[in-house]
Amino acid sequence: MPCYNFQMEISHLKTKTDIVDLLQNREVSHVYVALTDQSGQLRGKYVSREKLLSALEGGLNMVHNFHAGTTGDDVYPIKGFTLGEEQAVGDAPVRIIPESCRVIPWEAPRRNLLFLAEHADPKGVQIDSRCIYGDVAKKAAEMGLRPFHACELEFTLLDETTHSVKEKHHRDLRLANPTTAYYGIMRQAIHAEFFGEIIDTMAKMDIPIEVAHWEFSPSCAEAVLHYAEGCKAADDAVIYKTFLKALAQRQSRMVSFMARLHEDAPGQSCHIHISLRDRENRPVFHDADAENGISATMRHFLGGLQKLMPELLLMFAPNVNSYKRFVPEVGPTAANWGINNRSTAFRVLTGKPLSQRIENRVGGSDANPYLALAATLAAGLWGIEHQTEPSEAVSYNAWQNEDRIPAEQRFPETFHDAIVRFRDSDIAVEVFGKEFVRVYADTRAAHEKDYLSHITPWEIEHMLEVV
Repeated sequence: MPCYNFQMEISHLKTKTDIVDLLQNREVSHVYVALTDQSGQLRGKYVSREKLLSALEGGLNMVHNFHAGTTGDDVYPIKGFTLGEEQAVGDAPVRIIPESCRVIPWEAPRRNLLFLAEHADPKGVQIDSRCIYGDVAKKAAEMGLRPFHACELEFTLLDETTHSVKEKHHRDLRLANPTTAYYGIMRQAIHAEFFGEIIDTMAKMDIPIEVAHWEFSPSCAEAVLHYAEGCKAADDAVIYKTFLKALAQRQSRMVSFMARLHEDAPGQSCHIHISLRDRENRPVFHDADAENGISATMRHFLGGLQKLMPELLLMFAPNVNSYKRFVPEVGPTAANWGINNRSTAFRVLTGKPLSQRIENRVGGSDANPYLALAATLAAGLWGIEHQTEPSEAVSYNAWQNEDRIPAEQRFPETFHDAIVRFRDSDIAVEVFGKEFVRVYADTRAAHEKDYLSHITPWEIEHMLEVV
């Protein structure tokens, strides 16, 4: 059976019984089961058919401590997880999510299913990024609101392999497209097979690509994922990033989602489009009688984003490298907003009721999609609850008028400052829970400490001879 039809076959999965029926109708030997760690990486394993059936009843065991892992395979020393008397080194149950099932196009049919999972025990639920988003989505539902998201994810395509970059010590990397080709059709045609593979692979994985094109930097490209309701949008983004990297490496290439690959490159972003509907599927961001059609709900959502973004920045910019992007003409530098203004953090797109939305331009491509979507939704809901009014819209180029930015809107300037702001945020604790804030801040602090312990090429170049 072709993958496309099979994807339609599995799209109805909602319950454990549905999974059992699926396995009975197909000759499945193994499936992938994967969780997302705090860095946004999928981690999991092959699971046999028999093991999966057993796990549907009693849960599948996985460890907690990979949430304290680096973007590689090291584990940071985080109290209560990997350090101290309370360290959690044993297994804990995770819940298989039926509706997350996808097809891996290049796997044999007997093992081509992927299921996402999330922690089911109280300790794990507090720090599991998918659970964090789920809690915020529940809050939205209690308020009678349904969130819809779409992610735009930028990446750089390299003519390198994991072996070649190590042999080069990660320097002088070869770009697949060495010249700028912003929306360039000729350059897109040259690489048509790769773009076609992205579109076809993601279609088979139930991740429709709305737009794909080269960006304003050599070898930098962007794909816009079709919008989805709630957690599926984050599921799509995590699966997309994971399997695009795998697709490239299967072709002896590499894809990077670093926020900024080198000092001459613009930032690579994860722009998040968000809109809300009520229980009757009516859009709540649009009011035909209001100025620019912006409803009170949309205004207050914007107000919440403006108010909370500086202290929640760590959930959009989780790495040292992330902060190389927050400079004028590269990425947003403050929690400002404007109507169709790309120089601001929040770009309001007005128009038809169902398409009226906010584009949150803060996140880098290195962000964990669950956490970036959770923080976007949570900040907006907080603004609605507190009827927070936004500032005046920015109608000019915000990058070229930085002196006009109010102090309270400015982002933390360094990774360290962002960690401190997040750790000290009473609202973050209120919204996401004390344990998540503690563990997430501690993992980011450990990442910073690791970075500061290394001598960079810049230091050698500028100091070796003259100091």
